Amino acid sequence: MALTPYWFRHLRNLASRDPLTRVFEDPFAVFARDPFFRDPLKFIKSVTAPIENVEGVYSDHEIKVDGKKVEVRLDVQNFTPDQIQVKTVGNEIMVEGKKEIKKEDGWTRSHFERRFLLPEGFPPERVECHLDKGKLLLVAFRAEPLPERNVPIQEKNNTKEEKS
Repeated sequence: MALTPYWFRHLRNLASRDPLTRVFEDPFAVFARDPFFRDPLKFIKSVTAPIENVEGVYSDHEIKVDGKKVEVRLDVQNFTPDQIQVKTVGNEIMVEGKKEIKKEDGWTRSHFERRFLLPEGFPPERVECHLDKGKLLLVAFRAEPLPERNVPIQEKNNTKEEKS
């Protein structure tokens, strides 16, 4: 009788060390640690959040869109102008930077590529590129400025006067 508490304590310690035994004791503990099963709505929002936001500040570029122009600012401090190539392909702006530095113990290579799709009405022929203090500014202008026009206000009557 005196050995029974010892065996129970030994079985409890064995279960805490062996992962397979833990799964058999509580098979649903795996779901408690998974972020999807803890809060599915929060998990889905966090996964889809980058897709919903088109404008804003990202890791190394900033996009601003208004009615007259589209501005993209890129941080290219580690690249010289001859290491950066900007070109338009169809309705898309492609920025690519490549550099190789030879060191005593080998080579260091740096490469980046960013693509930005132009909105409709912004032709690739009207894209300008400026480099200032390690910041690359791409500006795309609208094909023709939108004319200013007055929008008439139409009054809507809520009564049923003229329904005969």
